[in-house]
Amino acid sequence: MSRQQQQSNVMNLSTTHLERTSHIQRQKSKIPATIISITQENPTIKSFLFSCLSPNKFTFLPGQWLDVFIPNIPTVGGFSLTSHPLSPHFQLAVKHSTHPPAKWFHEEAKVGDVVEVRVGGDFVWNDEEEKNDETRSVVMIAGGVGINPLMSMLDYMCECRDREAEEGILRDIRLLYSAKTYSELLFLERIESLKRNWSGNMVCTYYITKEEGMDSSNGSEFAYGRRISKDVIDTIVDAERDHSMKSKWFICGPPSMEDDVIGWLRARGIEEERIKFEKWW
Repeated sequence: MSRQQQQSNVMNLSTTHLERTSHIQRQKSKIPATIISITQENPTIKSFLFSCLSPNKFTFLPGQWLDVFIPNIPTVGGFSLTSHPLSPHFQLAVKHSTHPPAKWFHEEAKVGDVVEVRVGGDFVWNDEEEKNDETRSVVMIAGGVGINPLMSMLDYMCECRDREAEEGILRDIRLLYSAKTYSELLFLERIESLKRNWSGNMVCTYYITKEEGMDSSNGSEFAYGRRISKDVIDTIVDAERDHSMKSKWFICGPPSMEDDVIGWLRARGIEEERIKFEKWW
């Protein structure tokens, strides 16, 4: 499917998750999973940890999402995994809304409830592909809950840091993460913990668009009252110039933000195969 067709699907808010992702490959079988813990991550987002009842049948790549089938809810949910595939359990982070699956998770779901899930998605970190491409540097750009699939990738990269360093897959990670307020920065402590333990170079910049102030944390930058702009992207492209052929860009956020960033990258001559994006929600 062309990007124009993807944009048309995304902008048609009357379509369902299954309709918007009908062109994307997914597993055929549905796997039952039990909620084993629930955490209020911030004022609008809860995370749910699941135990898979058929673990041998449940596999995924970092960045993929799940079709979620909830008993007595006709609408099928679509939520990105926020855990890495080496973990014995998997995690979803769900923002509260009136959408039936999200509403159920926030208002009715409890520990012990069972849902069925099915893995899908092609916005992924694939070790074999990145090794073949000799990827050395990754730039991740997230807006709002677009951090979810990138969290899965980042978690996995850091979990495998010793092996990947030995194989020369990845050295440098740069994260640009935009949210309206500081409290809406999902997984902030988790990201900063990964940053402290990363054996290579990791730079994190958080853009707080609706608040003013100044803050810092272990060398990470908090840019209050600012957005991820063309000037920001141009600066990073320049910084990555020496190894641009070994860099990858992973982008997930509101459609308008993704369109802007992808357009800026293309204008700077970044090759199409080095720009990865998620655009189904």
